Formats: sequence, structure tokens, C-alpha cells
Amino acid sequence: MAAGSNPASKGQPGCVRAALFGLCPACGARTLWEAPAAFAPACRACGTAFALHEPRGRGLFLVVLPLTVLLVLAALKLDEALRPPLWVQGLLWITLVPLLVTAALRLAKTCALMRALARSDRP
Repeated sequence: MAAGSNPASKGQPGCVRAALFGLCPACGARTLWEAPAAFAPACRACGTAFALHEPRGRGLFLVVLPLTVLLVLAALKLDEALRPPLWVQGLLWITLVPLLVTAALRLAKTCALMRALARSDRP
């Protein structure tokens, strides 16, 4: 067995797969998300409580702030390089920003949940 591997976590989804497909970290069922970036209260398949471990507030600021800075810099660079009309910029960023922020929050929340569940399983 590899060093640091846990037999109880063998076969369970990784952080990225769990965030992308909404897989429960305990059983692998697609029950993690109730809304685009909000956990379901608990897994409908195995009963694992998600709401108890959902990160909120200041912790997520460390995810959203760097992403916001990168998106602003990308918008400025795109405007400098291509000079697209304002309506093109508006359509692009109005669709892209919510998708990227939601994806980043889903990934961060899922990784935090998996760490919290792993810590609570330790003896």
C-alpha cells in the first residue's frame, strides 16, 4: 500500500471529479449540490451531512478575490489586444464571470468538505 493512502478512501472520487459531477465524498452518489454553489443538507444515498462542513464567508474570499483580479486583468488585456466592441465585451464577461466564479467556488468548497470529512473520520 502506498504511503499515506487510506483504505477507507480507496475508490472515492477526487476533489475535482466530486466538484464537477456533484459526487458525494463518502459514497460517490450525485447528491452533493442543491444549487450551483450550495451544498445539499445531506447525501440522499448515505446520509453524510454536508451542510455542517460548508465553508462560508471569509474563507471563500481567498478564492474569489484572486479570481476577480485575474478576470479584470484578462478583460483589460483583451480590450488592449483586440479592441472588440463594447457589446461583445459585455456578452463575453456577463457569461464568463458567473461560470468561472461558480466553478471556482464549487472546487474550493468541495476540497474543503473533503478535508473536513477526512479530519472527522480520524481517530
